[in-house]
Amino acid sequence: MKKGKPYVFCALLFVCCFLCGHGLAWLQGSVLTTATPNTTAKLAIIIDDFGYGGEGTGEMLALDIPFTAAVMPFSEQTAQDLQQAVSAGKDVIIHMPMEALTGKKEWVGKKGIFCDMSETDIRQRMAEAYEVIPQAIGVNNHMGSAVMENERILDVVLDVVKEKQGVFVDSVTTPNSKCGALAEQKGISYFKRDVFLDSTDSVQKVEQQLRKAAEIAKKNGVAVAIGHVGPEGGMVTVQALQNLKEPLQKEGISFVKVSELSER
Repeated sequence: MKKGKPYVFCALLFVCCFLCGHGLAWLQGSVLTTATPNTTAKLAIIIDDFGYGGEGTGEMLALDIPFTAAVMPFSEQTAQDLQQAVSAGKDVIIHMPMEALTGKKEWVGKKGIFCDMSETDIRQRMAEAYEVIPQAIGVNNHMGSAVMENERILDVVLDVVKEKQGVFVDSVTTPNSKCGALAEQKGISYFKRDVFLDSTDSVQKVEQQLRKAAEIAKKNGVAVAIGHVGPEGGMVTVQALQNLKEPLQKEGISFVKVSELSER
């Protein structure tokens, strides 16, 4: 019997290893099948104010991050900035100057959308903008708090966007915007800004805003953030985007262009 003990011990050890191995495999399989799937949150960044050749234009377009370039249609470097944006593979939308509730009228420029314009004049102005930026997949408003509260003006603007099969992005320059309700009535793809990224000279503050946008995207599945080239953002915004690109991607954030968004 003493000679048999090693064999008994080995047999018992084999059985234990077999059961433990299969138990571990079953447990691993159970964990794998019940784990929460990795969902990706979409963050669409729109960069306003292309068309002036403003600070950070080249550097912004060189970023290896999908974003949408909002180009001013009637500015001194519209054609040049537009070509650079298209060559960089960015979505392009018309950054349409519109009358604001505050500030000087000349800040909008001579070729904007104003509340005293007729339907014919609005259509003509929108047509001019699309002629200058034929690659546009849609429109967002530059300034425009007065227009965004004016249903008569918005009705015409949105009709043109619908005819062009485009999207409208509300920059939310007023909390009383009528755009969302009108866009829904017309069946237009509509998005609105969740976060402004910049208007600061602090890279850290832009990073804070980016993280805020990322948290909204994680919660809702989608978020829209607006930044700028030129004095409102420029290299400060470029640096913040460079700094947080990889960290946010590791957190599950997917940077997308407006054309990649599903309608909310």
